[in-house]
Amino acid sequence: MVSFVMKVVVILTSGGHFNLESDDMSYLRTAQIWLETGVFTYNDPTRPTVFITPALPAIIALFMQIFGTNYALEQALRILQTMMMTFSMYMLYIIGRRIWNERVALWGVGISAVYLPLWLVSFLILTEALFICCLMLLIYTALRAMERPTWKWAILFGLCWVAATYVRPTIALWPGIFLLLLFYWRQIPWKKVLGCGVIAGIVFTLCLTPWWVRNYEVSGGQFIPLTKSSGNPMLLGTFPFHFPPIEEQRTWHQTNDLWVNDEFDKQWAIERIKKGFIEQPLLYTAWYTIGKFGFFWGDVFYWVRIAGIPPIFVWASHYLLLIGGGIGIWLSRHNRGALLLITLFGYMTILHMIYLAHGRYAVVLMPFVALFAGVAIVRRLDRRCT
Repeated sequence: MVSFVMKVVVILTSGGHFNLESDDMSYLRTAQIWLETGVFTYNDPTRPTVFITPALPAIIALFMQIFGTNYALEQALRILQTMMMTFSMYMLYIIGRRIWNERVALWGVGISAVYLPLWLVSFLILTEALFICCLMLLIYTALRAMERPTWKWAILFGLCWVAATYVRPTIALWPGIFLLLLFYWRQIPWKKVLGCGVIAGIVFTLCLTPWWVRNYEVSGGQFIPLTKSSGNPMLLGTFPFHFPPIEEQRTWHQTNDLWVNDEFDKQWAIERIKKGFIEQPLLYTAWYTIGKFGFFWGDVFYWVRIAGIPPIFVWASHYLLLIGGGIGIWLSRHNRGALLLITLFGYMTILHMIYLAHGRYAVVLMPFVALFAGVAIVRRLDRRCT
């Protein structure tokens, strides 16, 4: 609650400072066009989009009906995201207590409350805050389903799964890994696991069907299960150990048609990967292994300064957190609840190593890293006491 109050003070005193003039403004324009025309677009108001999912724009559009399109709307959204993050911290406590104990949970929440990149998640109008909230609910329902594999928890898990997917499609395949873990552990009869998996899958399918039908209609007959936006991240991920400046990226496309540009990016990315591994195999092998891994976990989501705090302090706290989290992961390697989180880390890491890896994509996992750091701290304190 102290963190919540401090965040609100920052928002009220300098909320306009937290503006990237990038995806955040695009989401606002998407919501406005959606309200005015009834057409769901993104970066191209002339045609429907299949490049983003509708969860965040829908929430923005709802608030836009109340506050209009002025500065008050942006401030209201920042306060809403702060409330989401506060709720997420409560869910983090519940998850930490269920997997380990109350002490670990409190350390995890305390660390997350002062980790500044998670403050920035509240301030920038992006998908992170909403996704973290959905991710907490997804992990919680997964833990409850492990303990009580009933049709009720299967339905709740399916609903959280689809909610998280509507925010960020990258999470869509992780529940399959969770299902495989349950089969591997054999703590639940396989028939019950299969039955609950089918129920969750049916819920997921039913809730995504309207999106599939809509995408089929606006694309002229293509089946687009999630989004059609892999081209640009894949292309940007083919530049070893750096990202091209925005000015250069703007020269790549000959049209304003996002559909044509996405296909161009995808084909060029494949060509660059093939050529890179043939002509510079050591460089590209290093990039697609330790390079992207380092960018994903080592980059810090501190794109805008908060209260003038220098980046050096935020970077230092980030690496201390990673060290503590790594120790906690090793100490928790035999804990099945912890393994659930570790598979999430692995899944998200590998996915972004294929495409684009940087700190914004990893920041959603940092609250769980804080829990593992809590494990290391509690173990260290216990040893000192003995």
